[in-house]
Amino acid sequence: MLKRFFWLVLALLLPLGLDGASAAGLPVAKKTIIVKSRDSDISVQYPQTGNTAIDAALLDYARKSVAQFKTFKPDFADNDHQYQLATTYVVERNDGKMFGVVFTEYSDTGGAHPNSDYRTFNFLLPDGAQVFLPEIVDGERGLKRIAELATADLIANIASGPEPASDADSIKMGTAPAADNFKDFIWLPGKLHLYFPAYQVASYAAGPQEAAIALVRLRDVIRPDWRAPAPSFDCKKAAADIEKAICADAALARLDRQVAETYQTVIRNAYEPAAQEKVRQTQRDWVARRNRTCGGTGDIGSCLTKLYRNRLAALNKPAE
Repeated sequence: MLKRFFWLVLALLLPLGLDGASAAGLPVAKKTIIVKSRDSDISVQYPQTGNTAIDAALLDYARKSVAQFKTFKPDFADNDHQYQLATTYVVERNDGKMFGVVFTEYSDTGGAHPNSDYRTFNFLLPDGAQVFLPEIVDGERGLKRIAELATADLIANIASGPEPASDADSIKMGTAPAADNFKDFIWLPGKLHLYFPAYQVASYAAGPQEAAIALVRLRDVIRPDWRAPAPSFDCKKAAADIEKAICADAALARLDRQVAETYQTVIRNAYEPAAQEKVRQTQRDWVARRNRTCGGTGDIGSCLTKLYRNRLAALNKPAE
């Protein structure tokens, strides 16, 4: 009876990626982009695997990191050293089922202290399709569960004891159920590994933090098909042609969700009520234009893709 129960549990866990079995992983070669100039000293490392999709995504990330950092120009009247960017990586998962890599970005732009940040990538194998956390777990319900468990883990580990590194309020603020708070993660065979840069859940002096959630505690919020469309709304309630088109295309659904997530992040960062209302109005105007422009077109998908990409770029543009 006990043996039968063991195999029943194992059969339930395998589809969720909870098993510890690993097939041969991808070969990994370390590549580095180095740029040295009067203004900056840049070194960005990234892995090359031989998988076309994975290598294209990681090379694109590395090149964009370099290009963005090169736009920062030191004021040599105040600073006597170059701006520095040093990005390293760790391949945390490479087992034939998924490939997961964590980048640590160390930067010094002449401020009070250097800064560090994370960037993570999770790819499904064998095709190398990138997957994001809101596509793995079930929408708001999944994010709320992750937020609850991450909050509890961090409070237990860094907000207790004789010399706590943080406090409950700071942790709760940094682990609120918003996708942006959990963008840095690696999905491992038995756990969800979360990364939090300095300031998110603790002070700069406390440094970056990490949390781990056993996948068995997420079992009922894990989506059965991670490649299925996962927009910002419930596809079961889709009624308009635009909503149906989004729910029929995984790439469009991802754009819809990313616009919604970025919009919410911009709202949270716009502290003044007037600034928040301005963002809300531009979003309302954009939705109206989207419906008006794409609702009656023959190729809804192409129309929506263009408008969503433009809106995402506008939301990501630094406020002037």
